[in-house]
Amino acid sequence: MITEPGRFMPARDFPARPCMRKSGTMKTSRIPVTIAGILVATGLLLGGVWAAGSLFTPSTLDGGQLNATYLQDGRAVTDFQLVNHRGEPFTGEDLEGRWTLMFFGFTHCPDICPTTLGKLSRVHALLEEDGLGANLQTVFVTVDPARDTPARLESYVTSFRDDFIGVTGPLSEIDVLAADLGISHQRHDDGDGDDYAVDHGTAILLINPEGRFQALFSSPHRPPEMSRDLARILEFHGAS
Repeated sequence: MITEPGRFMPARDFPARPCMRKSGTMKTSRIPVTIAGILVATGLLLGGVWAAGSLFTPSTLDGGQLNATYLQDGRAVTDFQLVNHRGEPFTGEDLEGRWTLMFFGFTHCPDICPTTLGKLSRVHALLEEDGLGANLQTVFVTVDPARDTPARLESYVTSFRDDFIGVTGPLSEIDVLAADLGISHQRHDDGDGDDYAVDHGTAILLINPEGRFQALFSSPHRPPEMSRDLARILEFHGAS
C-alpha cells in the first residue's frame, strides 16, 4: 500500500509593504513573488517525496484477481530427502532456482492422477504459447512408494510430458512433505498383495524459485484458468 503524502498548511498570505526610496518615491515590494516561489518549491519537493515513495514501496499481488489461493510472502517448505525417477537425490534444493508445480498421487490411480497430469501438460502448453513457463517444472510425488519405483515413475510421468519429474522415497519422508503442504493420503487394503487403493488430496501446489510455498490450486483444475493465474503470478515476480 502506498502511503499518501502528508498534508501541510498553506503559508499565510502576507500583504506587500511599500518601501520608500531615499528620493521619496514608492517601490513595489518583491516579497509576494518570493513567497510564491517558496510555495511552488515546497509543492515540488512534496511531490517528489510522494513519487519516490510510489516507486520504492513494495507492491503486492491482488489475490482477489486469482482463482488460486495466493500466499503473499510465500511460506518455507520443510526439509525432505527423496529420490527422482532417475534415481538421483531430490531435496529442497531441487525446488530452488525455478518455479515448481507439485502434485501428490500414485501411478495405479485410475482417474484423478492421469487426468490431473494431462491437465498440467496442457497448462505448460498454454503458457508456452504466450512465451511463458520456460522456468517452470512439474513434480509428481508418489504417495505409494511400495509400488512406485523410480523406473515405474519414469515410464508414467514422461508419458504425459518428457520433462515431468517423478519423485519417490521412504514413506516417512513423503509423509513429512505431504503433511507440511497440507496434503492428506491414506492407503486402503482390501486384502493381501498389491491390489489396493490410496486416497489422497488433489490440490496442486506452486513453489517459488526460493523454494517457498507460493500458491495452491484447488480442484476442479481448469487449464485456461490455471495458466492465466500462473501468468499473472510469474509476471508479477518478473519471471518468464
